[in-house]
Formats: sequence, C-alpha cells, structure tokens
Amino acid sequence: MSLAIVAVLAVAALWAVWPRPHVAHPAAEASHAEQHAPTGAASASAAAQVPGAEHPAHANAPVSPSTGEPAEPTSLYETTRDDLLGVLAERGPRAALAALDRLIRTQPAVSGLCHAVAHDLGHAALARYDGDASRALRDRDDVCGGGYTHGVVEMALGSSKNPARDLLRVCAPRQDGSCFHGVGHGLMFATGMRPGASLRLCDRSPDSTLAHRCAEGVFMQLFSGDAAAGHMAADSSMTSDEARAQCQSTRSTYQANCWFYSPNIWLAESPDDFTGALAWCAGAGSSLGRTSCARGAGSRTVKYHPDDLSIGERACAASGPLARDCVGGMASYWSVHWKGERPASDLCHRLQSRRMRSLCQDAA
Repeated sequence: MSLAIVAVLAVAALWAVWPRPHVAHPAAEASHAEQHAPTGAASASAAAQVPGAEHPAHANAPVSPSTGEPAEPTSLYETTRDDLLGVLAERGPRAALAALDRLIRTQPAVSGLCHAVAHDLGHAALARYDGDASRALRDRDDVCGGGYTHGVVEMALGSSKNPARDLLRVCAPRQDGSCFHGVGHGLMFATGMRPGASLRLCDRSPDSTLAHRCAEGVFMQLFSGDAAAGHMAADSSMTSDEARAQCQSTRSTYQANCWFYSPNIWLAESPDDFTGALAWCAGAGSSLGRTSCARGAGSRTVKYHPDDLSIGERACAASGPLARDCVGGMASYWSVHWKGERPASDLCHRLQSRRMRSLCQDAA
C-alpha cells in the first residue's frame, strides 16, 4: 500500500473520532448536499468524469458494519469525495483540486456540494504532509469558496496545543482572509466549540479585517449542520430563537458576522426554505441584524444552488425591503464560488427580472 493511500486512511480515521457533539436534528445529520444531490445513475455519471478516478470507492470510503468491507457510496457527495480523495492519494492535492474545478464546470449538480468536498481534500492533504500546514497550503486552490484552505487550517488548529500562538503562524506569510476564515473554524475545535473564547482568540489576528474573517469561521461553525464538511453545529439542538439571542448578545464588533451565518440554523431545520429564512431575518430586531442576515440567506442560495440562480432570485424578490441585501449576498458568494474569476456583478447580468438586476448592480 502506498504512503499516499496510508495518509488518506489516517485522516479518515482521525476525522471519524474528532470530538463533535451529537446532532439532534434529523436535518442536521446529513449535509445539505446529501439531502439534495441525485443518486444512482447521476452519481455514476459525475464520478465517471473525475480524471484519474477509476473506481467508485476508495480506501477511505465508509465501511459496511455488516461485512467490514468498504461500502458503496450512496450519494453524489460521497461518490465525488471518494473519487477525488483517490486522485489526491495517487497524484497529490493540486491534481485533485484541478479535477474538482473541472468537474463543477461540467457537472452543475456537483457545484452545490463542492465546498464540503474541498474541505475533505484539505483534511487529507494535511495528513499526507504529516500535519505540516504550510506544506499543504502550497497546493492551495480556492476553488469552491476556499474549502481546501479551510479544511487544512481548521484541522491544523483544531489539534493545536497553543492556538493563540499558532493562529498567527498557520496562514503565514500570506495571511489572507480565506485562510483566516479557516482559522475561525479551527479555533472552535480548539476551544471545545465555545464561541466567546474563539472570538477572543480572533482578536489576536494581525488586523481587524482578518479578525472579522476569523469570526465568520467561528459563526459558520457554530450555526452550521454541514456534517459532510466537518461543520457539525456546536449546539445541534439550537433553535432559530436561540440563534437570534446569540447574535443579539454577541459584542458589537462581531454582530454582523453572527447575523450573516444565523440563517444556517433555519435552513438546517427547513432545507431550501430561503423565503422562510428571509422572513425570519426580518425579525432580527435591528437594521444591522436584518441586512446582515438577508445577505447571509442570499449567499446560501448560491452556495447550495450555483447552477440555478432562479431559486435565490425568487426568494430575494419576495423579501420586500430586504431584496437588495439578499441579492447582494448572492452576488458576493458568486464571486467566491468562482475564485474571484467572475466578479460579483457577473451574477447580476444572469438574473431574469429587470428590478432584481438593478438591485443587484446597486448592491454589488
């Protein structure tokens, strides 16, 4: 067995025992990707287009409890993840990320789950390089919202014995926002999922912009139920009312970051109910809360459905005074999803409604 495949096996075993709270909500037990991805023939079709992936299941695939043998992947997420981890084991992270980039351009259904897959590739790359985050980050490619970078950094910091020191080292020398978003995720693991302690560590970031990016990772981890990306909610029993209270009690420096990710709680309970999430945002209780929450809800429509912008456009159009902020969130994530290759304004031209195009151009 090659050392590369041993590395993939090691990260799979480590992630399986990573300290994560129990997920109480059924909706949070599967990632958004798994709830909506096609299975069967569609999965096989996407897997067949992953360069370098000759088999549908690799060594790190889920194991059948009855036979002890690798279980066949049951969703598009699992199939894509396993095939790309196989590419990484054989040819390295750069090849796997390039394959993912090509795949989302030819298989739109993969786009909505690719951030989770990219996280998995980051975890495996860190194991491949024996925990050397700086080496793993040399292979970074911010395809799919920088998920690879986030995966490397969150796992490196999550196992750190001195996160206050290491948060200043793990992203050096580049020290960019996407990497510090991963720092926020990692600090939540390092602190035992305590947002207050994690935010105090974010305060140590080199500048205020990076501190806010760090806070984004903290709140994404706190509110997310994306099990596929390792984003188990810190308190999986949290209700939308409790999420609102959390943001209202967060110190003003980071309140906007909290509100931006708070719709994740609503969407974990009611997947794809973006209209409901925006109605919930309208009750935030402050202008900052309403606008930040609406931007967050809009961004999720693109993250989950980059292949069907009409879903977000309809939800934003129905949100009344929040429409501008909602479509602004759509535009911001559109650029992130495409690694900045497409400007936020590119999304505006793709909308059907003249009113929404105008609002988008104003917001973007």
